[in-house]
Amino acid sequence: MQKKQVLSTQKLVLLALMVALNVVLGRLSVQFTPEIRLSVFGFLPIALAGMLMGPLYGGLTGAAGDILNYVLFTHVYGAYFPGYTLTAVLSGWWYGRTLHGNRVTWLRAILAIAPVIILGEMLLNSVWVYMMYSKTFWAKLPLRLLTNAVECPVKVLLLMGMSRLMERIPASRLKL
Repeated sequence: MQKKQVLSTQKLVLLALMVALNVVLGRLSVQFTPEIRLSVFGFLPIALAGMLMGPLYGGLTGAAGDILNYVLFTHVYGAYFPGYTLTAVLSGWWYGRTLHGNRVTWLRAILAIAPVIILGEMLLNSVWVYMMYSKTFWAKLPLRLLTNAVECPVKVLLLMGMSRLMERIPASRLKL
């Protein structure tokens, strides 16, 4: 009798693809000033991994994407800080928790995106910046509010669009 694999080859390949897409899409951003950068595409692979495979794999995708982004691009800015990886894990876990096994409606998309933006990107990441660089939490918060107020509706629209495209794929192709 053969044991069922916990992480099949198909899941592993899909996770690797989602991590690679996270790295590539995360680089697509618009830098207005040194303080203001809009980046709205990098979350999609993490949300997709969570939607297709659940919270555990969404969190793993977030962690692997964050670490790979650090190794490839941001290591020149300083030492690795695990707080950002924690934010990425929690984001992926939340996407999986809210999206896995459910049809993505407008309300569900907002419930998936808003807590990640408010608790993760605005609160936790502001705390990590303060811990690393001693920059005042309150001084950075208005800029984070501005960028995230722009990013939130765009991310909801992108998530809805991605979920509508995923609905076109036959269920037999999505069995993981």
